[in-house]
Amino acid sequence: MDRIREAISRARVENDLRAPAPAAGNAAVAPKPAPMATQPGSLDALATIRCDYDVFHKNRIISNEQDPVLNAYRVLRTRVLQRMEANNWRTIAVISPGASAGKTVTAINLSITLASKAGIRPTLVDIDFYRPSVARYLGLEHYPSVLDFYEGKKALEDVTVRPDLPDMLLMPNERVTRRGAEVLASNHTDELVRTVTERYGSQIVVFDMPPLLGCDDALAFLPKIDCVLLVAASGQTRVAELKEAKRILAKSSVIGTVLNKSPRMMMPNQYY
Repeated sequence: MDRIREAISRARVENDLRAPAPAAGNAAVAPKPAPMATQPGSLDALATIRCDYDVFHKNRIISNEQDPVLNAYRVLRTRVLQRMEANNWRTIAVISPGASAGKTVTAINLSITLASKAGIRPTLVDIDFYRPSVARYLGLEHYPSVLDFYEGKKALEDVTVRPDLPDMLLMPNERVTRRGAEVLASNHTDELVRTVTERYGSQIVVFDMPPLLGCDDALAFLPKIDCVLLVAASGQTRVAELKEAKRILAKSSVIGTVLNKSPRMMMPNQYY
């Protein structure tokens, strides 16, 4: 069993062990104390949600220590952390020039590997309001939409969940809007980052964004973000698209480019 599932199993066993044993015979049972009310912004106030691990492999989500791309994402995690910590950055946008480059998979796998490092507790936010996919890739059911928070319909704790993955938070989305630029340019992002970092203890917030060249959402949102990770697909993303993305991102702090969907033979250090 891989470490992710082992961590989940250990947490469930520990919760069972902490549960009080039933009283024997007719012995008097002390009344249970009233549950303490959770405070807004407390982790205990967030709903927990289960992932469907059976879809992880099909969706290229890492859940196995033997996954050949795991080391590549660990290297990516370390490089991202080094750049962000050196500049005291807390927010990163994962974006691609066009569609189907694998930015959502990259954002999810980066968040999972970040969460495996103690003290990071990343928050992954799906703000691709054209094709929200994070929840579907994780196999979630009955989840909230972060767009409700951006539109002022729900509080932040109502759209934040704790997936059964080691120490990470998630703000999924299922709603679609063509007014993404307007809602993303609001002050809700500042409130989001402040809450998850100060109250929930999240050190890094990862935003899965719509393609850069497909709409103006990214143009409205990127000024609020510390840095950008650009994702390109091998044999698919065109040179002209990368050049245009470079021009648009000229004023953003691009910390690197991920070459996704590359042939296995191109991956270095196969021995390890």
